[in-house]
Order: sequence, then structure tokens, then C-alpha cells
Amino acid sequence: LYSLSGKPGQLLSDPEAFPPGTSACDWSAMALALSGQEGDYEAYLNGLKAYVEEAYARDGGLDRVKSTPYHRIALTVMALGGDPTAFGEKPDGTAINLIEDGIWSFSGNIGAQGLNGWIYALLTLDAWGREVPEGAAVTRQDMVQAIVSAQEPEGGFGLAAGAPDVDITAMALQALAPYASEHSGAINAAL
Repeated sequence: LYSLSGKPGQLLSDPEAFPPGTSACDWSAMALALSGQEGDYEAYLNGLKAYVEEAYARDGGLDRVKSTPYHRIALTVMALGGDPTAFGEKPDGTAINLIEDGIWSFSGNIGAQGLNGWIYALLTLDAWGREVPEGAAVTRQDMVQAIVSAQEPEGGFGLAAGAPDVDITAMALQALAPYASEHSGAINAAL
């Protein structure tokens, strides 16, 4: 991997050109890792951890309205070999748990920014692969139901009701794939 300056092997360790915590860079780092490309994933994880710790120190978390920054960063951390349930420290010295803070005890409504909040929460939870803790505010089934119930009459899904689009439909299909036996009608309609 080359940095934007053309230096071999430097892209993921060049926070000036490839800043951890930005949407485009996080998705790119995740794609590189999952495709088996060699890179300095430890350097990117360290930069991402610094970004997360700074956001928690400054704002008390990643975002008060949008849950998807928690999901994107948790997915990136997992893809790069890190632990999203102990990713840095809060100012009080406790571990930052991106799964807890972005799903179980998210300060807002997971779906407030649109259907992608529910989609990415479910994708994150399924990638994490653990059971939902007892007493959690939302379950996998709640997330699946929120997605399925947002399906438009013609079969697509959209960020907001009444506006289906290919991107959100594709992401909804990915999130629903593990639940195909229970929701084959919704999946077939979307396809």
C-alpha cells in the first residue's frame, strides 16, 4: 500500500493523508484488511484509538444523535483485529465499549438518522457474534423487525420512508442475510 505521497507501505500509518476516524478512511482500512492486503493495521488501530479517546474526552462519546459512527468504528476495529468492547479508555479510566455505547446504551434512538442506523447496528452485532446481554434495550429481533417493517411496497428500502434506493436496499439485504429463513419474502421482494 502506498501513501498518497507515493511512499510504499505508508498509507495506513500516515494520519495526515489517511486520517483514522473519518468515514472514507475507516471503510477503506476495513476493506483493505478484509481483502487480505498487507498494511500497517496496528498503526491505523492506534490512530483510531486516539481519535476515539479524544472524542470521548471532548464530547463524552462519538455522537449523540447518530449511532453509525460507533458501528463503523466497531466494524473497522474488528476487521483490523482489535476488540471493540475494550477500545481505549474514557477519561474516568474505564474501557470504551463501542458495542455497548453504540447499541445497548446508545443515548439516542438508533434509527433516528434513518434506517441505516438499524442496519449497521445489526451488521455490527452479527459481526461481533456474541449474545445480546440480558436486559438490553434492543435485541437482534428488534433490529431485524425495524428493518423489515421499513420495506417499501415495491420491495426496496430507503434511508427515510417513501424514498427507496439501491444503496440502502443492498445494505438491508446484507443485514437480513443471516435471517433469510425467517424473512425470505422480504428478501425476495427487495431483490
